[in-house]
Amino acid sequence: MPNNEMAEKSVLGSMLLYPEAVALALGSLTMDDFYVGNRPNQIVFEAITNVHNQKSSVDIQTVYNELVNMKEIEKVGGIDYLKELADSSFGYTNLEHYIKILQDHTVLRAFLSTMEDVLDEYSTRQIEDISEFVAIGSDRIARVAEKRRISDFRSTKQITKIISETLATMKASGDNHLTGVTTGYPRLNEYTHGFQPGNMIIIAARPSVGKTALAINMAMNAAERDNKTAAIFSIEMPAEQLVLRLIANKSNVDLGKIQTNSLSSTEQAKVGAAINTIASLPLFIDDTPGIRLLDIVAKSKKLKAAHEDLSLIVIDYIGLITTGKDSVESRQLEVSEISRTLKELARELKIPVVVLSQLSREVEKRPNKRPMLSDLRESGSIEQDADVVLMLYRDDYYTKTGQKGTPSAKYGESREDAERRNAKQKEDMEKNGPENGDYSMVEVIIGKNRNGKTGVVPLIFFKSYGRFDTPTQNFEQEYMGAGQQQYDE
Repeated sequence: MPNNEMAEKSVLGSMLLYPEAVALALGSLTMDDFYVGNRPNQIVFEAITNVHNQKSSVDIQTVYNELVNMKEIEKVGGIDYLKELADSSFGYTNLEHYIKILQDHTVLRAFLSTMEDVLDEYSTRQIEDISEFVAIGSDRIARVAEKRRISDFRSTKQITKIISETLATMKASGDNHLTGVTTGYPRLNEYTHGFQPGNMIIIAARPSVGKTALAINMAMNAAERDNKTAAIFSIEMPAEQLVLRLIANKSNVDLGKIQTNSLSSTEQAKVGAAINTIASLPLFIDDTPGIRLLDIVAKSKKLKAAHEDLSLIVIDYIGLITTGKDSVESRQLEVSEISRTLKELARELKIPVVVLSQLSREVEKRPNKRPMLSDLRESGSIEQDADVVLMLYRDDYYTKTGQKGTPSAKYGESREDAERRNAKQKEDMEKNGPENGDYSMVEVIIGKNRNGKTGVVPLIFFKSYGRFDTPTQNFEQEYMGAGQQQYDE
């Protein structure tokens, strides 16, 4: 197997001669970085580690004593071998170079070993699912490649330069709030500053509240307004149905009319224009049913390699993803692994990943139906891994099912005041929204925001078109009132 005995000796020799080399090498290497075929070097490294852990100074004499205690001095070659190691040192200033050589050879050995294991599995067992076999093998190889991707420290001078460039870009664009990918909604951008690279964003709601519609609105906003590539994993809905929603959204034509082709000449023109617009967007959709976690990771990396401007990935939704493993201890642990892997994917690709999730039924049992972080289903890891959690609440969702959503509970209103506010909402939407559409108010509750404040952002949801719009400033103030301040506090 690949190894570099000279580099091993140089590192060990530097550790015997320079106290600062001990800290650097022990912080960067393990015994596995010394090739098993060079067994004396492994033993000496272990002895140096033991001396260091005993709070003693590392030098030829203390390491010799430790080798005697370990009863390994003869295997090493005695004091002469320690002197040979010391003579092999090329100095402390060259130490990092030789440490990197050892690390690279460790990765190469692991890579070749993994390839051998994959080939051995292929040779000794029947492959029932080729796609699964390839996906698992690719993941194992990728994990080996990632093992040594350890970033160096960066000076504040380097980091502040990046920040200054970002601020200059914001000033040039005229948007003082946006540092990430736009959500398409100014008030939400004020809280999040846009979805940030490397962040995992959770959009959670009860079924049929509008989480899919909001997510695809955001993907279309990123593709259309920033002219950057966006991707959607639509696990629950066929791609054709999802694109029909986008067309209804863009054309302001009722989705039902488009699906049945019962359109007036004016509506046909609107739909035709919307189709042309949607077709031109850098938006990609994968609707593989029952997709596995490894497939999402592999396809995302492939898309990023083909489109360097990939700016956003939407996954609808986490409850339908599986790891593809034959034996899973519990669904909770499986979801934890899925959540952690999607967060790692966001960081590796340096883009925001928006993941949809359902809320548990516990929210239905409370007088106040507004969701809380504890309502996230299946795993606390989702809340822990997420950088931003957006939860959706629609009062009419509960009203139409015969429940009282108690909109007054959050804002201290009486039922009469709430009804007057709802009447004002309808009047304002009739004035400012599209000419038709089954609309309602949706509260986007920012339950977690790792780098900003939490709060509530109201959006108008036109259900017939599957579109979310920003309400006018006057209406937002009327709707939220003092309740916004109360929620922020």
